[in-house]
Amino acid sequence: MRRARRIVIASHINPDGDTLGSSLALTHALRAMGKAVLPLCSDGVPDIYRWMPGQEWVQRSTDRRDFDLGIVCDTGSLDRTGAARPAVESAAETLCLDHHVTEGQCGDVRLVDARAAATGELTYALLRELRAPLTRAIADCLMCALVTDTGSFRFMNVTPYTFRISGVLMRYGACPAAISELVFENRSLASAKLLGRALDSLRLSECGRVAWAHVTARDFAELDATDEETEGIVNHVRSIRGANVGLFFREVPGRQVRVSLRARAGFDVSRIAQQFGGGGHQLAAGCSLPPPLAEAEPAVVAAVLASLPPAPGRH
Repeated sequence: MRRARRIVIASHINPDGDTLGSSLALTHALRAMGKAVLPLCSDGVPDIYRWMPGQEWVQRSTDRRDFDLGIVCDTGSLDRTGAARPAVESAAETLCLDHHVTEGQCGDVRLVDARAAATGELTYALLRELRAPLTRAIADCLMCALVTDTGSFRFMNVTPYTFRISGVLMRYGACPAAISELVFENRSLASAKLLGRALDSLRLSECGRVAWAHVTARDFAELDATDEETEGIVNHVRSIRGANVGLFFREVPGRQVRVSLRARAGFDVSRIAQQFGGGGHQLAAGCSLPPPLAEAEPAVVAAVLASLPPAPGRH
């Protein structure tokens, strides 16, 4: 990173606060070190992250192929970088920065730690190792990474180290309460209506341990909504009492069926996602399937049901 002069940094498709926060924190720090840095995100920056410092630098793709270093944030699969992939692959060296341990990790150098609550934790450690000065902009980006991937510090992936980092970021002006509100309590009208459509479709397996819901291409069209406006709906699905796993399917118009998987402790949804070409970590994962929804949904539900461990008290 010190040696490289021209750097491209790729977020994953369907971006969340962790991939964008890590990417932008690196961009701020490396530009301050005199590097020419281009952050890419194939799907662009969702509205709920438009407040992030430096988001205006993000491009969807580039024709440039003169990079010394390509960095991939929050995914080990180049496929999940979408239109950013050619630029990353063209770089003389590549670095994978991730907290998902899945097959097919990319990168000449891989900094991967499944114990990290977010890729933002690894980004923070890397910036400290580089002795890059922290700023309010970097602190806000990294705090967004932590807040989004921990569900505002509610998930089981939170560790004492997560809170120590957050304490440092707060000293530089980052406010977790304000960022949580911007990300989780800032829905568009279309997003709220999509939530209603999803909850109308909600189903529960006979065993009561798997809940799933969907929104269709017709729902998107009727509400003039986008895929980014489905952020967080899967957490409502997983909140059903007794459900070990929550699944949310969205039929992105003209593209694919995207699936978000969430689990409670004791079940690994990353294995299910991998069966369908996706990935993630134990309690949160995702994958994409070809349409139609009517075929994709029962296939994933069946895979989850087949993988359920015995219920407590049963043998």
